[in-house]
Amino acid sequence: MSELVERRLRLPTGREAAIVEGLKFCYDLSETDALILFELLKGGEYTVDDLTQKLNLSKATINRGLAKLVELGFVARTREKRSKVGRPRYRYYINNPKEVIDRIISDFEECAKSFKDALRQLLKEIEKNK
Repeated sequence: MSELVERRLRLPTGREAAIVEGLKFCYDLSETDALILFELLKGGEYTVDDLTQKLNLSKATINRGLAKLVELGFVARTREKRSKVGRPRYRYYINNPKEVIDRIISDFEECAKSFKDALRQLLKEIEKNK
């Protein structure tokens, strides 16, 4: 999966970009947010501690990323049943990875359409002012 995160895509200008850069642009995700997302897309349920160990990131970084991903609706969480008192602990997961990826694809397409529409409007204005 990390190869997919880091795979470079060639743009029309010859510049290369990664999927992570698209996620940054469309959703304001950081690279670490994207790493958390890609890990959860693999399937399974994870605690903050699980992700901290797996990704070698701090708990604060994991918590911030998860909060953003939950807010975006990419990630779900369930409260762990515990016999201890204290802060609730959660398990994080993605119900349907295909749905999440399809949503991202759709959002990327909508983003591209917005740019195309804005450029068409600019062209109309330029032609009108000739």
